[in-house]
Amino acid sequence: MKSNNSEKAVYDVSSLGRLLKRETIFVISVFLVALFFFTGLSTYEALNSRRSRKLEAENLAVLCASYIERNCNHTFQLNGIMASFVLLGEVSDENFELIASRIIHDFPAADCVQLAPNGIVSNVYPLKGNESVLGHNLFEDAKRSDEAVATRSNGVITIGGPYPLLQGGEGFIGRLPVFLDDAHFEFWGFVNVVVRLEKVLETVYFSSLTNSGYDYSIYKVNDKTGERSQIFGTDYNNLHSPVAINIDMPNAHWELAVSPKDTWINVHIITVLSILSFLLIVAFTGLTLLFIKLRKSNIRLAQLASIDQLTGLYSKQTAINSLKKELDYAKRNDTQVALCFIDMNNFKAINDKYGHTIGDTALIKVANRLNESVRPEDIIARFGGDEFIIIFRGKKTGTDYQSSAERIKSVLSVPAKLSGHVTTDISASLGIAVYPNNGQSVEELISYADKAMYADKQKYKESKK
Repeated sequence: MKSNNSEKAVYDVSSLGRLLKRETIFVISVFLVALFFFTGLSTYEALNSRRSRKLEAENLAVLCASYIERNCNHTFQLNGIMASFVLLGEVSDENFELIASRIIHDFPAADCVQLAPNGIVSNVYPLKGNESVLGHNLFEDAKRSDEAVATRSNGVITIGGPYPLLQGGEGFIGRLPVFLDDAHFEFWGFVNVVVRLEKVLETVYFSSLTNSGYDYSIYKVNDKTGERSQIFGTDYNNLHSPVAINIDMPNAHWELAVSPKDTWINVHIITVLSILSFLLIVAFTGLTLLFIKLRKSNIRLAQLASIDQLTGLYSKQTAINSLKKELDYAKRNDTQVALCFIDMNNFKAINDKYGHTIGDTALIKVANRLNESVRPEDIIARFGGDEFIIIFRGKKTGTDYQSSAERIKSVLSVPAKLSGHVTTDISASLGIAVYPNNGQSVEELISYADKAMYADKQKYKESKK
């Protein structure tokens, strides 16, 4: 069958072929689109999960830092109160213990309070457990002299530590330099408040961090070198991409760093989302394959209905539908339509003598010769058994179709080799019907052409007698 014959077919015979060529690209495209979409969704949720956890960690860190700041700032107010007594001259060696004992109870985080005239500790409360501190000269302590000198020069309270205390344990010392004049020329000494680390942190709700799956580290940062000194919690170097919150301490740079025990991304959510995305991708791809399979089945069914499976020519129903369309066009445009009805001569004898396989080969040979005998725009169909029809399209009024019929008869009349040992005559009888002269409908044209074909067949039989 010629490829151009498909112009008037009910179904496009080449649709299946084109779909087969495109289906792989289509399936891959659907897979890639689904993969891109769900991967993007998973990535977005991963990033959103990371942002959410970091925001949660920052909020918890801010809460903890505020407790630390409040505890420290409150505790180191004790320095200022004792300094006021010194400046007013209301504190002496005799009444220091009495004054300190009354004040220190309002500052539960304070371990002890000290007076250090000229940098030498002369009074401490409570004395018990802190006896070793008496007489300690801060300016002569190799480890603390630089800090003492800097505090005196700055004229503001300085938080020292954490470091081992002389009285045992570890803590911080808030040193407030006291000057007897407003110009800070006449240095009196220091008021020291010792704060043990555990007392500052005991009211901080670090459990809110640990229960939420976070590790934390409190450290002091040297503003000159950037070096971190561990104060409390996990070593900073063991934290994974932590968020850091500044802790506002008097004349000191503290930070609280927080990081998850595993990763910032919620692995459980991402795992569930990844599995769901994979299943959806598989589902989308599977539905696409199912759609293509159904589409191919529909096209295949259409082919079976429109194409004769033996010869590759159009089927009877396709030919009738095409003829109806041609008649409608001819009626609108006042043109002709010609129908050629063909029936093979002695086909039954070929089947009976050589078998149905040779008979099928003869039908195929006729189909091939018909394809070679007509124009690309003409329609050829197997009408049934050994019957064929040709619809001549687009010829002008007055065309001599009989000459076309004779030419087709001569092409078919050439003996055909049907197998290695069978060569036989596959001639045919033809009948022509032309619209509008020989009929106004499909049925009338087919009937007229059929009668003309039988008349031609009768002539053939008589010529063989």
